[in-house]
Amino acid sequence: MKLSAYVITTDTGFAPNPFGRYCTLACCKPSIRRTAKVGDIVMATAGHDFDEAGSLVYAMKVGEVLTFNEYWSDERFASRKPTSATAVSRCGDNIWHQVGRRWELEPNENHGRDQRRFDTSGENVLVATEFFYFGREAVELPKEFERLRCRGRGHKNEYDDALIGRF
Repeated sequence: MKLSAYVITTDTGFAPNPFGRYCTLACCKPSIRRTAKVGDIVMATAGHDFDEAGSLVYAMKVGEVLTFNEYWSDERFASRKPTSATAVSRCGDNIWHQVGRRWELEPNENHGRDQRRFDTSGENVLVATEFFYFGREAVELPKEFERLRCRGRGHKNEYDDALIGRF
């Protein structure tokens, strides 16, 4: 089991997308998305733009690892294709899929074609049904889990099964 932690600098509901029954990570954090396995944990703590920097914004237990095309064509995630209908639907993260070898981008307010290489280098979309999302109401990370927290750019991995299990 692995826990990957990072600092989230902007929380718009796009990455991660915590709306509905699922929490998904389909864009950003390509290194985490490329290597995560079912059962791994992904968490983010608040960056300096939040009132409580260092607090826990979300944590998800990876339940599925999908390709972009699997995510795109799976009916469960059709509502995650962005539309302008509501604030939640504008956060849709189901924006990339391939037609042949060409990447197609669904029109959206969050990522443009210039982010294709970054987003798609992650290769996978992470899906969770077991997650906590606190957003702007981020909670203080208990002291016993302080070593899990990433403190800068990129991400940090932890492999201590006992510590991850308690988390």
